[in-house]
Amino acid sequence: MRWLSLFLLGSVAACQTEARRLLVVDLTLADPLTLEATAAPWHAAGYRVEYRRFYPHLTRQDLSRYRTVLVLGGREPEGLSDALTIGDLAILTEWVRRDGVVVLGYADGDGAVDRWVMNQWLVAQGAGIAVGSEMRGPPQLLDATPLPHSALDNAGFAPFPAGRNFPLEIRDRSQALARASGTALVAASRVHDGLIVVASRSLLASADADTRARDFLVALARWTRRPAEWASVGASARAASLHLANAPQRVAVHPPLLAPPAGSEPTVLPEPAAPRRAETVQAPAWIGRQGMRVLWSRFTLYSLDSLLGFVDVAALNALATTIPEAALADTLSTRNIWKITGERLQATSIHWFPAVSLRAIAHGGGGDVADEVNRHGALTPVACGLDSLFWRGSLRPAYRALTKLGGARPEVIAGVALDLDSAMTYYRGSGFCDADYRVGLAALGLDSVEVARLATLPPVVRYDTLLERGSLSRYYDGLEVAVAERATLLRGELERLHPDLRFAFRATTVPADWFSLGLLRGFSSPDAPVLLWLTERRGRVLVQRYAERDIFALSALGLEPQRSTFAPGEWSRLRYATFSDHAGFWLDGAATDSLGRVIRRFIK
Repeated sequence: MRWLSLFLLGSVAACQTEARRLLVVDLTLADPLTLEATAAPWHAAGYRVEYRRFYPHLTRQDLSRYRTVLVLGGREPEGLSDALTIGDLAILTEWVRRDGVVVLGYADGDGAVDRWVMNQWLVAQGAGIAVGSEMRGPPQLLDATPLPHSALDNAGFAPFPAGRNFPLEIRDRSQALARASGTALVAASRVHDGLIVVASRSLLASADADTRARDFLVALARWTRRPAEWASVGASARAASLHLANAPQRVAVHPPLLAPPAGSEPTVLPEPAAPRRAETVQAPAWIGRQGMRVLWSRFTLYSLDSLLGFVDVAALNALATTIPEAALADTLSTRNIWKITGERLQATSIHWFPAVSLRAIAHGGGGDVADEVNRHGALTPVACGLDSLFWRGSLRPAYRALTKLGGARPEVIAGVALDLDSAMTYYRGSGFCDADYRVGLAALGLDSVEVARLATLPPVVRYDTLLERGSLSRYYDGLEVAVAERATLLRGELERLHPDLRFAFRATTVPADWFSLGLLRGFSSPDAPVLLWLTERRGRVLVQRYAERDIFALSALGLEPQRSTFAPGEWSRLRYATFSDHAGFWLDGAATDSLGRVIRRFIK
């Protein structure tokens, strides 16, 4: 009897462990640091959240290891990503039949393929839920309202910011868990003994946007662990055959593996905090005293006086201006422009950051520079990230030209800035041109025979081969390290020209692709951290995560006055985020006296 009791206790413990595990499958292969906001509510609800980044497909082992799966849709065909396969759908069907929970997070905007496939699978299950078509208009930036008498109790009552959403079409009113403008934004359906929940990726990641959003998502996560409370949700009806013939893009068959390949082990989200590093980041004196107060704008000589006037009215201390490519050429005309600019800036206390777009530098390759190759084996409109000619002929000359714009007055330049936007999108889905591929293979630690065999593969099968071998993690790590090594050498050269030069980077999304992370890592050090101008509110957490990867940074939060950022109720929260979670703020675009006065009041 004692042996039987121990066996039963062990069985119960095993079941509880399985019931508390949640698998995140993200078909964009997003970096874990960008998924922590999505994972946090589920973690707070008692789940152990595991994310298998480098094998974004389901296996038969997952059926026994996890109770809940969160599937975040990809961005094909509009953007580069992996996509749902017939094998994934087969596992999802078995999942709900085994009393599991399937949460579908469709991509807002891009991602027509996975939204279409999700809808077809929902029809086949008889779920009575469908994601609205983009034919009815683009996704809307909406506030969601929890329904007071829905199946989801204790989810709050006040509207919360839910990001961009398509309306959900539902068969039964009981399926709606949150609404906006009379349409469902979060819906659920009972299928066999399991549960299906549908919402947008944007809504599922909104926990950091507002405490009300977090409360709703934590309540939703807790509810998925309580099957007894699902009874009032509409059940499936009229199941049908699965039809995928007319998909916007061919749906791959991809039979499910028995287990994930070695090398694609999951990570836990939110990632446990690493021991505090010994290095302390040293901020420049002007940031330590006042914090970053940056205006980002396009450079034209005729508008320089008005920009400087706005900076004065708004009590800003830094000006970043994107420089047209033609103005970087060393000609008599451009020398005259920079002479006048230097004289005007020297009469101020402004810290100037001349800037250039990474997309402009890396556009099209040109000459003998190879184009980058994406995961499908197709060329992209940016240069191959590890092509030596790109570094010698494009990136290095652009940085040197920016550094020298001060001319006879080098002190007017506090640093140089790089706009990472748009190029990040291409590098995130790429990394398979010949130069990249040689470096990535060398990082896998394979014998020479195996490396030679893999080197003969055409670009169209390189991504899939590395995916199935479980080698993508080491491959991308190798690319990032190679970029960091080259960026470190370039940083040393530029610091010899201008010893106090700082390096700044602007991005409206968190830099998380191998090329951008390599640049940040190579251009930063504890005594000279890079300056990051982002729109991400979790500055302190993000900077800590970067430091764990040897990226040392000071972040500034992007303010958006045109979206009512400065509503009276937002001021205190924004001040905390700006000067506690971040080392300051930055503004993009419009420079009017009225806005300047608002910014000055905000600072006070």
